[in-house]
Amino acid sequence: MASQRSKKKAVPETANRYQVKSLEKALLILELMIDEGRDLSITEIGQRLGYGKGTIHRILGTLRDRKFVRQYPATKLYGLGVRTLTIGTPSKKENFLRKSMVPFLRELHLQCRETVNAAVNEYNQIRYIFRLESEEMLRISTPAGARFPVHCSATGKIFLSYLSNEDIKRIHGGKNTLKKMTDRSIGTIAELINAVETVRKKGVAYDDEEALNGVYCVAAPILNAKGECLASISISTPKNRITEEKSDQFAKMVMATARQISDSLDAS
Repeated sequence: MASQRSKKKAVPETANRYQVKSLEKALLILELMIDEGRDLSITEIGQRLGYGKGTIHRILGTLRDRKFVRQYPATKLYGLGVRTLTIGTPSKKENFLRKSMVPFLRELHLQCRETVNAAVNEYNQIRYIFRLESEEMLRISTPAGARFPVHCSATGKIFLSYLSNEDIKRIHGGKNTLKKMTDRSIGTIAELINAVETVRKKGVAYDDEEALNGVYCVAAPILNAKGECLASISISTPKNRITEEKSDQFAKMVMATARQISDSLDAS
């Protein structure tokens, strides 16, 4: 008669004796979310990985507390959290940012009824990663992926405001003159630093036909918990539709939306 010991399943020689099972399960859940590229339910995670709902719920709770996953109240589904920004690839980080911003940007779009944008800073240029166009006949159309120099765009000035003046000089190669996109563009480093100082004080930046003739833009920063600028959002409108009152309204709208997005990232 075979002994009980002989019936015990042997551990493969290739298995890691120091493997932590709970950690392995947590990593497999994160990998599943990354591979799927979408939010998942506890049931779906269990079906895909073969874990019980109780186990998954406990692991997700820990990951949520550490901000590696987030649960969306409306759907109860789980997705990647803000902490994955620090370890993800650039494309994964950008996708997470875009997904986090979209609900708030849609609401901003309804409020202002003008073109709403989100941009990131890339090699001293602004690259737009999301856009909702105005439904007005005359509107601003900036395709996603379009680029503008940081010194002549509202979104660019936002990013520059989180750099030191010495860094601003350095990234422009020590040159004092800047390429002017329009007659109203900032043309020197000294002018740029003065403009950036104003942005630092007000927390909002303007582009009054500096990047494109006939286009007025107001922008605000998206910050992480450390106060670092991850992205910038903006409202763009034809200059002939802007008034001082409307400019003030747009500034308040875009700043409020930027704070909401930043707070949501902090809470993720």
